[in-house]
Amino acid sequence: MASTFGKRIDFLAREVGYGDLVGGCLVDQPYAQNQHENESFQHTVGQSHYLGGPLLANSFNFVDGLARAAIGEEGSRLKSEMQDIAEDISGFVERYAPKDPDIGDALANSGSPYVTDDGREIYRRPPKFPRHARGGRGERRR
Repeated sequence: MASTFGKRIDFLAREVGYGDLVGGCLVDQPYAQNQHENESFQHTVGQSHYLGGPLLANSFNFVDGLARAAIGEEGSRLKSEMQDIAEDISGFVERYAPKDPDIGDALANSGSPYVTDDGREIYRRPPKFPRHARGGRGERRR
């Protein structure tokens, strides 16, 4: 007969799962990466590093939230917590991406948050504004 500790570890493993749980936000506009990386652009609204900066600034809170969601009385909430984090990252795009007369707010509204569990997509919200038809593949993932 397995020990109580062994049963709890087995429960934890089943609840948390195996493999990588990945959350992020795809910003699929032809100019997204250029707008993100180029600090020399002078934006009237928004900023460069519209994903990386806020992601780093909030990383402790995200890790803390994941740790708290790992296991509770009802089991694991890791997947739903990762979905919330992916939506938060999409919110960074909406708040911080450049909004200029040339590009409007298309970039800010093009975040598509996603979560994969062990390589399988378990969540994806389509962008509010789909990819422009212009050339290039300016996607940015975080």
